[in-house]
Amino acid sequence: MHRILLLLLLTTPALAWNHVGHKAIAGMAYDRLTSTARAKVDAMIRQHPDYANWLANAPSDEKARARHAFMQAAYWPDTIRGDARFYDESRQNQPATPTLAGFPDMKRRTNWHYINVAFSPDGTPFPPPPEVNVLSQIRVILSAIGAPPPAPGSVPAEQDPTYLLPWLLHLVGDVHNPMHCTSRWKRDQVDPKTGKPWSDLGGNGVSVVGAFNLHAFWDDALGITDTPAYVNGVVHSLRKKGKQGRKIVDPQLWVDEGSRIAQMVCYNYGTDGAGTKESPAKLSEAYIMQSRTVARERAALGARRLAAVLNARLQ
Repeated sequence: MHRILLLLLLTTPALAWNHVGHKAIAGMAYDRLTSTARAKVDAMIRQHPDYANWLANAPSDEKARARHAFMQAAYWPDTIRGDARFYDESRQNQPATPTLAGFPDMKRRTNWHYINVAFSPDGTPFPPPPEVNVLSQIRVILSAIGAPPPAPGSVPAEQDPTYLLPWLLHLVGDVHNPMHCTSRWKRDQVDPKTGKPWSDLGGNGVSVVGAFNLHAFWDDALGITDTPAYVNGVVHSLRKKGKQGRKIVDPQLWVDEGSRIAQMVCYNYGTDGAGTKESPAKLSEAYIMQSRTVARERAALGARRLAAVLNARLQ
């Protein structure tokens, strides 16, 4: 069983929200931008080296086209994980790919997407989160957004607002998915190489019936139909949600919220199945319904807060 769990954890990407979730959050946020902020983000999006790729299947109307590109940009940090132009700098002996025009570098930055604040239901010791995580990088990006854009390739990625804007759109979405804010440690969940307890990587190590794992189940909680009509339908459904707490713009509090919700709701999937590959957990209808409600509330909050921080910095 441990070998199967190891394979599962090493081959499953820790995504947060799918195409639908990230685009819907971005679409709702874009609709809430001031005219000044919207003009500035539109200009920054057009300067991004992958802008042309984001115009695929875009509407002809200028305003709708800009909104479409903004929504595509929000999912870009996940698409580059499978893009051969980029490399995973977190892996040992991974050769760097050539830096292309307009990019500060070609790193995938897979460790930017999550923080996984650890908890243990049985008192198993756990380490603190790594220093580079979704919280640390949102803070870095917020300090850069609003600064004058430098010449392409003239500053490190962490100081380039044009490069960082899609990351902000994406990471604010990520941190509002509870499964990107925590991970569970248990005595019977061990590293087969060392025999010591280890993390389930935000639910990636919990197999469930009907989904690849618990993390993937929450990724898809807003739907899986990636069409403009469906995504805009999700945006419409979110507009009346996320009002309470929308003025909280401290990213630390966003993480604290997500971690609490993950522990109280996401991991509270019952005991019908052990959550292993051999005995996947079967989620109840009540759990599934609650997950959809929570996912919509978190997505709407993420959209409102994303718009708030952009409006504040792009006056």
